[in-house]
Amino acid sequence: MAVVTSDEARGQSRDVYVPDGERTMAHHSYLSPDGKWVLVVEMNNQGSLGPCRLVPFDGSGGARVVGSPDAICTNGAWSRDGSWMYISANQGGRFHIWRQRFPDGSPEQVTSGPTEEEGIAMAADGKSFITSVGIRDNSIWIHDARGEHQVSSEGSAASPQFSPDARQLYYMLSYGERTNSELWVTDLASGSSNPVLSGYSVRSCGVGQQHYAISQDGRQVAFSMLDKVGHSDLWIAPTDRGSTSHMIESVGNEDCPFFLPDGDLIFRSGEGNQNFLYRMKIDGTGRRKISDWPIFDPFGVSHDGRWILAQTRGPDATNLYSVSAFPVEGGPIVTVCVGLCLVIWDRAGKSLYIGLNIGNESIYALPLQRSGLPTLPVGGFSATDQLTRMKATVVPTGIVESSGTPSLYSYTNSTIRRNLYRIPVP
Repeated sequence: MAVVTSDEARGQSRDVYVPDGERTMAHHSYLSPDGKWVLVVEMNNQGSLGPCRLVPFDGSGGARVVGSPDAICTNGAWSRDGSWMYISANQGGRFHIWRQRFPDGSPEQVTSGPTEEEGIAMAADGKSFITSVGIRDNSIWIHDARGEHQVSSEGSAASPQFSPDARQLYYMLSYGERTNSELWVTDLASGSSNPVLSGYSVRSCGVGQQHYAISQDGRQVAFSMLDKVGHSDLWIAPTDRGSTSHMIESVGNEDCPFFLPDGDLIFRSGEGNQNFLYRMKIDGTGRRKISDWPIFDPFGVSHDGRWILAQTRGPDATNLYSVSAFPVEGGPIVTVCVGLCLVIWDRAGKSLYIGLNIGNESIYALPLQRSGLPTLPVGGFSATDQLTRMKATVVPTGIVESSGTPSLYSYTNSTIRRNLYRIPVP
C-alpha cells in the first residue's frame, strides 16, 4: 500500500510515498497544516509496524524516521501551527503519546504510567488533544486433565509456549510500572514461576505475538531484538539463567528463530527488499540459505526437523498469499494452503493444524503421513469443504496458540478497558 493524492473525482492521481519492499505498507497518513509534509504509519518488509515516517507531499522522497527508530508507531497528528508532530508509539512495552518538534527535533514523551494511549485528535484551539486511554489485562490459562485453570496470577501475560517435556509453560509477562515484557516460566506441577529473560525487548515475528523459541532439550531460548538504530539481531540465552545471553553477529536484519532437533537455528534474513530462510549453528557458523524462494513469515519447524512452514507469494493476483512447506535438507517446495491461512505444527509431531481464514474459520487437525506432511490436495487447501470432506478434526484455537495437543493446550484471555480522555498539551 502507498500514499497517493487525487482530486475529488479520483482524477489526476499521483504517488506521494511508496515504501520500499515487497510487503511494506503505508497504513495511515497525516497531512501537515501547510500541506507540504505527511506523517506516515508504515509496516516493514517483515510484516511488523515500525517507526512513523516523515515524507514530503510533493513525492520527492527522502523519508525520515519520527520518534525512536526501535519503536512501533500506530497513529499521528500535527499541532495546529505545524511546529510539532505527535505520535502514539510503543517503545518497549506500552503505547504512549510522544511529540517531536518539526522537522528534526528530539522525541519527547508526553504521557506515561501503567495505562496505554492510542489515537490522537488535536483540539481546534491546539491546547489539548483527545486520546483513548486504557488497560489491557491478559492472563494465561491452561486446559489439561483437570479442566480449565489460570496459570499467570499477576501482570499481563501472553504468548504461551510449552517446554519440550510439557512440564513447564513459558510466556511473556509485563507488570507494575515496567514497560518491557519479560519471558517467564511456570512449573506446572508446583505452580512456581520465575523470570527467564529480564531487560530484553523480545520482538514479534510478523503480525503475531512476541516470538521466542525453546530448544528441544529445553536448555536454551532464541529470540530477536532491535538495536538502537532499528536493526534486528538474533540472541541466544540459557533458560536456567546460568550464564549470560549473547548476540549472534550478522550483517542483515535477522529474526523469527526456530530450533532444529540438532540444536541449529532456522531464521528469517532480509536481503534487500526480500526475506529468505537460513540455517546456522548457535555460534553463528555454518550459515547457509535453505531456499532461494523468498518468504514473508516463517511459521515453525516440524518436530522431526524435516520441514519448515512459511508464508510465501500466492499463485495469482486473486490469491496473493499462500503457505508452503520447505524441506530443510533441500528438495521440492510443497504448497499447503492458499490465502491468508494459518498453519502450525503440533507439539507432539503427530498433526498439522490448519485454519483457512485467520480469525474467522475453524482450526482443523490433519494427521501427518510418512512424508512428514498431511495428505494435501494438488495446489494446497483453498476451501473449507476440502477439509470437511477429509473429516478433519476441529480443534480449539488455544491448541494453535501454544502448539499443544487436544488434551493439553494453553491460551490467552484478554480484558480491555478503555475510554476517551482530553490531555493538555505541554
